[in-house]
Amino acid sequence: MVHEQLGRGATATVFRGTDLSDGRPVALKIAEGPKSPQAERIHAEARVLATLDHPAIVRFIGQGIVPDGDSWAGRPFLAEELVYGGSLAERIRGGAADPVEVARWGAAALSGLAHVHARGLVHRDIKPANILLSELRRCAVRIADFGIATPAGTALEPGDSSGTVHYMSPEQAAGRHPGTSGDIYSLGLVLLECLTGAKAFAGTPVESLVARTLRDPEVPARLGKPWVSLLRAMTARDPGARPSATDAEAQALRLLPRR
Repeated sequence: MVHEQLGRGATATVFRGTDLSDGRPVALKIAEGPKSPQAERIHAEARVLATLDHPAIVRFIGQGIVPDGDSWAGRPFLAEELVYGGSLAERIRGGAADPVEVARWGAAALSGLAHVHARGLVHRDIKPANILLSELRRCAVRIADFGIATPAGTALEPGDSSGTVHYMSPEQAAGRHPGTSGDIYSLGLVLLECLTGAKAFAGTPVESLVARTLRDPEVPARLGKPWVSLLRAMTARDPGARPSATDAEAQALRLLPRR
């Protein structure tokens, strides 16, 4: 059963729904067209999500085609866990967040990325809007939108979509496949934005892309040495100098208060 619209993007519209088999709430992503790149992206995301099982990743529930009799008839849909806390994009719209909160978000997201990377996959579109805040205690965030996720090392096709401009790694900006370290770079920019309330590479898309190939993002010293060390490592221009998701998660956990 489909309820109200929750959001709309270039490839899909998202609705709140109810799984009639058990009554649980779900998020329904319905492709913008029945036969289009948008429809294939829904199929691709379903295939990826079905292989993942981690508390920091939105849970796959099912997929199908909208039945006849509905205005969306014939379009593929993906049913996934409904996350109630909104996105990081919404949370940081009002300014910088508390560093302890950011450390919790970062550690959880890095744990999820470690799971993704261990399966040979790269998300390729880590950004505040794709990190959802969970109201459940077992994990602070859920990583969403795996529509352009690909196996690590995949050669990009001409015109292939590769992330969101303001969060791309330098190698993405240069038109290369980012690899798993590209996700680390993008998350580093997200965490830096959470801490400062501003994008690291602002300006027009072209200005933003060019800037990151010429310089590292500015990490304010006022954040403290542990944060500066972690963020500079995550956003190193050399992909080989960036930590793995597991190593970065360990550093992020050290930023949390000891119990």
